[in-house]
Amino acid sequence: MSVARGQELVQAQQSPPAASLPVVSATSKERIIPLEVSVNGAVSGQWALLERNGILYAPADAFEEWRIKLRATAVSVDYRGQTWYPLTGVPGFEARFNFANQSVDLVFSPASFAATRLARENEAALTLTPAVPSAFVNYDISYTGSRFRGASSVRDLSALTELGFSGNWGVLTSSYVGRNLTASDPNSPAGPASWRRLETVFSRDFPESTTTLRIGDTITRTGVFGNNLYYGGVQLTRNFALRPGFITQPIPVIAGTSSAPSTVDLYINDALRQTSSVPTGPFTIDNFPLITGTGEARVVVRDVLGRETVVVQPFFTHNDLLEEGLSDWSFEAGKLRRNLGQDNANYGATFASGLWRQGLSKSVTAEAEGKLSADASAVSLGLSYELPLQSLGLLAISRSRSKLSGQGSKWAAGVERTSLKQSFTARVEGAGRDYRELGWEDTRLANRMQISASYNYATETWGAWGLGYARINTYDRGSLSTASLNYSMRVGQRGALSFTATRVSGSSQGNSVGATLLLPLESGITVSSSVTRRSGETDAYISASRSLSSDTGTGWRALAGTRADKAYSEGGVYVQGDKSLLTADISASRDQQTVRLGAQGGAVAIDGRFFASRRVDNSFALVEVAGYPDVSVGFQGSKLTHTDKDGVALLPRLQPYQRNSIRLDPSELPISAEIDNIELVAVPASRTGVKVTFPVRSGRAALIKIDFDDGEAAPAGALVTLGGDAKEFFVARRGEAFITGMQAKNNLRLAWNGQSCNLAIELPAGALDDITRIGPVRCSGVKR
Repeated sequence: MSVARGQELVQAQQSPPAASLPVVSATSKERIIPLEVSVNGAVSGQWALLERNGILYAPADAFEEWRIKLRATAVSVDYRGQTWYPLTGVPGFEARFNFANQSVDLVFSPASFAATRLARENEAALTLTPAVPSAFVNYDISYTGSRFRGASSVRDLSALTELGFSGNWGVLTSSYVGRNLTASDPNSPAGPASWRRLETVFSRDFPESTTTLRIGDTITRTGVFGNNLYYGGVQLTRNFALRPGFITQPIPVIAGTSSAPSTVDLYINDALRQTSSVPTGPFTIDNFPLITGTGEARVVVRDVLGRETVVVQPFFTHNDLLEEGLSDWSFEAGKLRRNLGQDNANYGATFASGLWRQGLSKSVTAEAEGKLSADASAVSLGLSYELPLQSLGLLAISRSRSKLSGQGSKWAAGVERTSLKQSFTARVEGAGRDYRELGWEDTRLANRMQISASYNYATETWGAWGLGYARINTYDRGSLSTASLNYSMRVGQRGALSFTATRVSGSSQGNSVGATLLLPLESGITVSSSVTRRSGETDAYISASRSLSSDTGTGWRALAGTRADKAYSEGGVYVQGDKSLLTADISASRDQQTVRLGAQGGAVAIDGRFFASRRVDNSFALVEVAGYPDVSVGFQGSKLTHTDKDGVALLPRLQPYQRNSIRLDPSELPISAEIDNIELVAVPASRTGVKVTFPVRSGRAALIKIDFDDGEAAPAGALVTLGGDAKEFFVARRGEAFITGMQAKNNLRLAWNGQSCNLAIELPAGALDDITRIGPVRCSGVKR
């Protein structure tokens, strides 16, 4: 192709296409040109392009690979049995030829490319580790002794216990409370000794469908009005916690365009959150880390030549919204529970209820709730929706019916806005005198009106301000209003000083002002001081404390000051062990001195073994490193326990439905122990036990020198196996093989060039960690 002809071709490719291209038939001016193609600077490989009358055509698979969208008016041509499409049918097309190396750089408008989506994939449910049938018990024992001025002393021993059974079938738990267990006199000041059942419930999780079934004592899900019922019965509910990586709220979509393959940096509120690579064309990002509230996303697009484009976009999301098309629900039926903690089994009216929430769009979520019994019923409808100025709005209405008061209604409206520097909330509720909820006493009336509002503003240099207001108007108890003001500022690097003022008016009245200074020190120690003036009395104290960590250790606290203008002091010591938490508290004033002693912990029975443990609130694992005692076992980077004399340990505090990396400390294994992996992963169900076995090859090690019949050392690379062991060993230089996992008597087999011999090796007496040297031993019948 001549240079002049090439220039004509370039000019032809830069010309805009006609509104409608004619149908073309083959002519003598058509030719196939093989070219090395780049698209907007990205190498695309060698393609055969059709040139006809100065216009370039490409096959359909080229447009697909280049992610190019053709105009609807583009007309194809047929040539040599293949369909070709004009590149001039793409907006912004330009061709830049290099005839020296037979290449062409095709340039298209970024809008011509198919959009790229960087999307967050909701994690699928993980495969659960099979559960081992287990039983566990938790206890919380407390002893209190109080001495009063001018009155008799009081002593009370109480206990809170829970018994549980778990397996692949689910979890069954039952809890009990014991009060005044040492009392022998039913007329004692603390009351008679008693044991009461609290809750008994069976639960079964279905992670694949994010659903949980509960049978027994439980509570209904909370709707838009926040009313729930405690009952005994059955519940089937959606439970997104069974899939920890699952995101329920809408993810904001950030859009941009790249004119060439580029790197995209995403900043959320000026903090770099992620870096991604995108090809040429428009792109959307909805896989950035979840953030609730309002903010500003800044996208920096940097192409291969270092050119930068910045796109700034505000965003809004809220955890009260559901992703478009996503539903959340709960259905319950049973009998209302009464006098929990006082009666073992006091059940009242039979009822049924249901809650359904649906994401209608990314900005609108609807809710419907119904409760029904023989004496009363209520139906509620709610709507959460995005408002202008990145705010969340709420509208709700409820209608009730009861035999006692007939029909009544209730309504609510609210608005909320939260950002890094400021937040604002306002909510108002109103109800008719005849409105009733299931579970209410006959004499209870709804509040006529409830109003609440708050505003907070934070600055980097002048601290943070907050205002609050709440008012309740009732039908039978008058009205009550509360107004509050607070201010806090930083003191030093980590300290904080805050001031508060509160005014209460209406059926009750009072004012209070206060100040608090908080100073974190080294080694987890915190010093604080507070002064509060209310109702003509002053409370003031200074305290120091060191909180407990998640590992073993000791915490303490000490406080001294005045309460209601009277001297007051208290303190405590807390010891967290790997199997229990022990507490001791003491408080003293002129009129009362009190001592409290407590112990919390648990126990687990699993796989025929019994272990003392901390409270069993999460899942747990039986870890087996057979034959190796005193090996540290932990997970997520922490050492939590050690194996016992049999090489077994109970590992508590595993996170359900998540990957828990259980790890051994290899430095605590003897040199003779061989282990393929010092870290294994367990994914337990909620409050269930799993078994994790680390396969360890045990035995002694020996360095064995092997000779052939000719008296020379066995060749390097010869294969040696140990009878009863799948591991393979190889002969090294000088005919020496290092063999592990050996017992007192061993049968070895050496293989070389399709030949083999057997070696009977007996180890002399020695310690487990001794490495014995043996040989030379003769391998007969194997030739080099």
